[in-house]
Amino acid sequence: MALPFANPISQAMPGFGSGSFYGAVTQTPTATGANTLVIANTSTTPSTGGTAFNTGGGPAPTSGKWHLRITNATSTATVALVVQVTDGTNVWDVASIPAAAANGFYDYTGEFKTDVSITAVNFVVTGGGTITSLPIDAEVSLV
Repeated sequence: MALPFANPISQAMPGFGSGSFYGAVTQTPTATGANTLVIANTSTTPSTGGTAFNTGGGPAPTSGKWHLRITNATSTATVALVVQVTDGTNVWDVASIPAAAANGFYDYTGEFKTDVSITAVNFVVTGGGTITSLPIDAEVSLV
């Protein structure tokens, strides 16, 4: 488990105001295929090593920043990413990054502004090539 982030994205929120909700999750898949990491308002998937973003029961956020990093992955791995938000009924894609060439280290960040009352943020990470280790850390800072 590589969390916590030394420099969380909530430090860089000038266009959004102060991030009120922070959540994070970590996972290390060991095979190719799609892996979904979820940072929800009261839980995370996987449940170990995660932090939900709204355990205090505040109003649902609608915008924010996301950050995903992969460190020391199998050097022959390729990685594609889709970031989604959900209101508990519908799912919206807010970012999509096509498969990147193998290098072992990835660091992506993005921001989104929606009209959705967010109950969860999903990171769908699809590993290709040869994977024996894909250490993934993801975080969100929402308002």
